[in-house]
Amino acid sequence: ASAIREGANVPGGVEPVKIYENTFRLEPTEEQRFKPSVAVNAMKETLEASMSYTLEKDEGGQYVWEYDREEAADVAKEVSQECTARVKAALGEQPRYKLICHVVVSENVQQSFRVSSRCLWDKAFDNCATAEWRHPGGKLIALAMCFALYYE
Repeated sequence: ASAIREGANVPGGVEPVKIYENTFRLEPTEEQRFKPSVAVNAMKETLEASMSYTLEKDEGGQYVWEYDREEAADVAKEVSQECTARVKAALGEQPRYKLICHVVVSENVQQSFRVSSRCLWDKAFDNCATAEWRHPGGKLIALAMCFALYYE
């Protein structure tokens, strides 16, 4: 184990210090800009695939799935990770964007539902995308938000 830490695979046994040059780029190129429409499509596909297990019906045609808040919290975390991965894959290489996905899974009992967020924002380069999935039986709603923050 100590040979690996000391750089056994590197000639001379010591890994060299990497020095990066400044790019002096203060804004993304047109190809590197965050595209909300691509992100929305990726998140909708993720929500539909991840929430499909709630659509099972019994012999009488009634939905079997019942809301459980602990399960909903776990599902939200998994869907958030999957949304981040799918959005990154759909958008391709965007090295200077930090993607933050936030997912809310809630029981729908005909209540009002609002989600808000607040952060420092550069309106020229930062952006967001939102996708929604509703259970056909009206039992559940899932909302995915992806924030893309450009950093220099």
